[in-house]
Amino acid sequence: MENTVKRPLGLHQSSAMDITPLELIKAASLAGYDCVSLFTNNPSVPIDGKADMFVFPQVREETRREVLDCLDATGLTVINAEFFLMKPDIALESYIPGLALGRELGARHAITHVFETEPARAVEILGTFCDLAGAQDLTVALEFCQMTPGCKSIEQATWFVDQVGKSNLGFGICPMHLVRSGGTAGDVSKRADKYVLYGQVNDGKGLHTSPAYFEEVHDRELPGDGDFPLHDILSALPADAPIEVKIPRDSRIKAGGSAQDYISRAFERTRALVDGLKPVAGAD
Repeated sequence: MENTVKRPLGLHQSSAMDITPLELIKAASLAGYDCVSLFTNNPSVPIDGKADMFVFPQVREETRREVLDCLDATGLTVINAEFFLMKPDIALESYIPGLALGRELGARHAITHVFETEPARAVEILGTFCDLAGAQDLTVALEFCQMTPGCKSIEQATWFVDQVGKSNLGFGICPMHLVRSGGTAGDVSKRADKYVLYGQVNDGKGLHTSPAYFEEVHDRELPGDGDFPLHDILSALPADAPIEVKIPRDSRIKAGGSAQDYISRAFERTRALVDGLKPVAGAD
């Protein structure tokens, strides 16, 4: 029997960094998305040994009520609260307000990247962060990436989940990070039921691995404009895993292209891709 269940689709704020969270929610609703991922914390990101502050469109205290009202009015939910870095000597209590805001928005997961390179210390701080997130009814989702020194691959992400041993820890699957770290759909499939929390959609040119692809990260391709085996990767996700569009496109912003048009085009491409996935076990 043909599977007619449509997977919900989310929109990540990174796909439109030139608009506010409130504008993103409205644009996502207009385009047909079911959910969004929003920034509730703005970390200082260590790049090449320097602590650089990337200014993300963030839900702040002064906009919190309006964002909550907009979510309620549109019926959209929140997948992920972004993002909370595991850095050496991080004061984890500084993340509590962002976690609490994520909970208030209804987020499922708090996203983290591991920049601590000493494995035992990384396990320790990640475990403590899981406890803080758990107190806010949030699951912690690792994002592995070749450019984050502490957790570069799906194998390392799996190791962290096993070593930390917290029930509210898993990881997400970004096609770009998976491909550029040498991962495959098969790697996702054999971990899906125990480890994988959500999936993302983006495309890229070539299937090569790379330790540094900073510019490409900020200028990803829409589904079908690159070479990633997206059908296979997304088909390997758990049946109940949300899927979100995370396709930053700096060239669109620099050219002055419409955020709404881009968001709608990304939805149409992704909806067609996801609707064409092979039926998933457990779907009604």
